Amino acid sequence: MSRFGKRDATEIIEFLEKELDSVPRLEKIEKMKLRSKIRQQEYWLMAAENPIANRIADKLSGRLAEVFALYPYGFRETLTDLLDEKISQIEKNEPESMV
Repeated sequence: MSRFGKRDATEIIEFLEKELDSVPRLEKIEKMKLRSKIRQQEYWLMAAENPIANRIADKLSGRLAEVFALYPYGFRETLTDLLDEKISQIEKNEPESMV
């Protein structure tokens, strides 16, 4: 059973926040509120068992619908690529289960 570690979840959250910084049409207070919503997803990411990139991206876009609406076109594919990379690292470092 593989899961995202604290470092992986933090990197995903930082990626989402960094992309939010590039959205020009938001006021500072609004960005702070959206960042807070993004950070609340960290523990959910760490709790997700056997993550699959498309499923995680779908869940995040549902949980953060108002944030994802602000992101530019093609962001979801970039996020999916990042998630694929993180998942492959998890699977590579996961010890073989003994049957």
